[in-house]
Amino acid sequence: MPTRPPKRATTVKVSAVLVVSSDTVPVESPDAQPERPVVVKKPRASRAKPRPAAADTQEPADDSETIKPAAKKRPRRVTIATVEATATINAGPAGPCEAVVTTAAVSVSIAEGVPSPGAATATAVKKVRVKKEVWPPGPLYDASMRPPPHDGPACRIMSWNLAGMRAVLRKDPEALKKLVASENLDVICLQETKIQNIHIEQMVVGSLLEGWTASWNCSTKILGYSGTAILSKQPPISSTLGLGIPEHDEEGRVVTVEFPDFYLVNTYVPNSGDGLRRIEYRTTSWDAALAAHVRKLELTKPVVLTGDLNCAHKEIDIHSPSTNLMSAGFTVQERSSFSSLLVCDGFLVDTFRAQHPTAVGYTYYSNRFGMRAKGKGWRIDYFLVSASLAHRAHDSYIITEVFGSDHLPIVLVLKS
Repeated sequence: MPTRPPKRATTVKVSAVLVVSSDTVPVESPDAQPERPVVVKKPRASRAKPRPAAADTQEPADDSETIKPAAKKRPRRVTIATVEATATINAGPAGPCEAVVTTAAVSVSIAEGVPSPGAATATAVKKVRVKKEVWPPGPLYDASMRPPPHDGPACRIMSWNLAGMRAVLRKDPEALKKLVASENLDVICLQETKIQNIHIEQMVVGSLLEGWTASWNCSTKILGYSGTAILSKQPPISSTLGLGIPEHDEEGRVVTVEFPDFYLVNTYVPNSGDGLRRIEYRTTSWDAALAAHVRKLELTKPVVLTGDLNCAHKEIDIHSPSTNLMSAGFTVQERSSFSSLLVCDGFLVDTFRAQHPTAVGYTYYSNRFGMRAKGKGWRIDYFLVSASLAHRAHDSYIITEVFGSDHLPIVLVLKS
């Protein structure tokens, strides 16, 4: 589950207005206002009797006009040019972002035809607010984007982070059975089951699928935490729990099963946590171990890697990229690790993004602040397949109408 840090300042492309102020040299401009004329007034005729004046100072009585001196003119401020400052953020794989800036260092030039003032000064306007990022950047995903159903033989695999299996089954004991029926599923991959082996017999099996084969990997380090499972209609050739590395296998995060023509790896990748306290472990140790596990399997057969990978890979995969650059699940380190270890050089293919290059589809919504109702989510659940399997991916879709968890189920239809 992604976490958000405090916001940080940044700079972006801005435009400012050049303002010229001069006390000594007049600045002429098409926008300049004409100077005020000297005020000339006639004195009003007074009804009061005039006081007698001394003979040597008395002024002659005539109708001549009196002229008042012109008021002191203020220095004029004239807009004569527009200037621009440019800066970009190195945001890693997702590219630059926009934000609010408070100052800008600019270089300016006087507009053509405007004389350069003698002692003029130029300043950039402060507190410039750039345009808000346009969102969504593409069409919102819905079921109408799916291709026609595949009529031939296929393996239909569903992946779902339950955020607590017992909680889901308490709300609806038939939840998994309904999904199997509606989607015609052959395999189910579950993450964050949060159960121990004792619960499997006591309350889970009765609510699951009769006759299906299940491989459970429960956390031994922390009870009621993490946990993964793979349930299949047909028994797999083999099943393996974990990565074979003790420090990575105590939290029950990986299950691998072998089918006749591919390996299926179900994983719940560790979250970097509040304050990114686990980001170094996740990006330098865990991610590398998972990638090595997949590469080793691929030496024998193609691989399908699925689960909650806890990373919104691109800006299109998160509702507010510019405010989440330091959020767990969207940091430069996590996205770079995802790129370099999993999808580099066509090693694994993101099936949803390959099918929907511009669609905005989310698989996770925070339960806080009603994010699902607002349509503000993350896409952190994936089906990644070996390049040799990519042509067999008929459909990779999100089941948007299912409730019960803060994640949505995703399905891959893999043609036989």
